[in-house]
Amino acid sequence: MISKKLAQRAGVVLAGAVAAGLGLSVPASAAAPIACRSVCTPKIEIAGFNAWYEATVDNTYSAPGLTSWIWVGSNKLGGHVDYYLQGEGTMSKLYNPAGGSSSKGLSKKVATFRLCGPNYVGGDFCTPWYVPATS
Repeated sequence: MISKKLAQRAGVVLAGAVAAGLGLSVPASAAAPIACRSVCTPKIEIAGFNAWYEATVDNTYSAPGLTSWIWVGSNKLGGHVDYYLQGEGTMSKLYNPAGGSSSKGLSKKVATFRLCGPNYVGGDFCTPWYVPATS
């Protein structure tokens, strides 16, 4: 009899094999950036674990001293967003608590970002980098 943990890991490996078979196995760092609208919301779903991570960048947000807004949430383990602001060369991160969400108003537009979360087999899975419109 196969243990539940082993069966779950096999599901993730199988999902990874399917993704690789579809040509989706390129590491996020090597994948071409994806252009998206000013409000951009990628989502990650981890097969076999009923887990998801989601992020939103809103480069249309407007409040005194702020020009964009970023949010990250998940239903189980905490995820994070890696992002760069326009005109800055330092990567920033926004983490969310397990099963919760976090958000932050920003004084500059988000130039590029990616969503990451635990893959349940000993590492993180990250989307490709997204490049939201800034106008």
